[in-house]
Amino acid sequence: MKIEIGESLALSYLKHVKGCIIYQTNWKVSSHWTINNKEKLDTIFEKVRREEAFSGIFKKSKLDQFLKQAEIDALGIDQTGKIYAIDIAYHEEGLRYGSTEEAKARIMKKFVRSYLAVLRYFSSSLSGPSPEVERCEIIFASPKVVGERDESIREYFNELKALLEADLKGDKVVLKYISNDEFKEQILDPTIKAGEEDADTNELFLRSYKLLNLPYTKAKATKKKADPLVVI
Repeated sequence: MKIEIGESLALSYLKHVKGCIIYQTNWKVSSHWTINNKEKLDTIFEKVRREEAFSGIFKKSKLDQFLKQAEIDALGIDQTGKIYAIDIAYHEEGLRYGSTEEAKARIMKKFVRSYLAVLRYFSSSLSGPSPEVERCEIIFASPKVVGERDESIREYFNELKALLEADLKGDKVVLKYISNDEFKEQILDPTIKAGEEDADTNELFLRSYKLLNLPYTKAKATKKKADPLVVI
């Protein structure tokens, strides 16, 4: 299975920084799983669809079709049962996803789809002992989102959070958009530091980082010893 470097970083972040003991890249749904919270999902789906600012992100999709397409780059569960769902986009020249409007729509679609998928398939994990304790973090992260595009996405993201504020609070779910310097400070640096002592050969990102930081030294030339002089 092909694993992108960004997905590998997200996996290492979940394992070493967030303390997840169960983790997977490229998480997808199965048609054989039990469906929970159907009415609640319908309500949230329609709430977002009816909001003019977000009406175009679903196009003509129905809820079931929308969730069948769910894929999360990295998903993990820690020892308390808290869920982490991360989508990560690493593009060297900055986040692409088409125009700014297209990028905004794609990212918000990821947030909504991940949120609804968690409600549908992990409902028991959201019923923690304390109503104040967050039970799920849904993250979209990108190391480079250039200028006005980043500002526009962040504004759109805040609109989505405001629209779903009561639902998110009730479900103890938090949405996070992490980009640029925040990406380095909150994801990249902590993952590198936390993974220094681990040597899991499945973690492509950390193995690549360690390869780049080996104490390479130039091989020293050795002088060939002259054959001893033989006197006859």
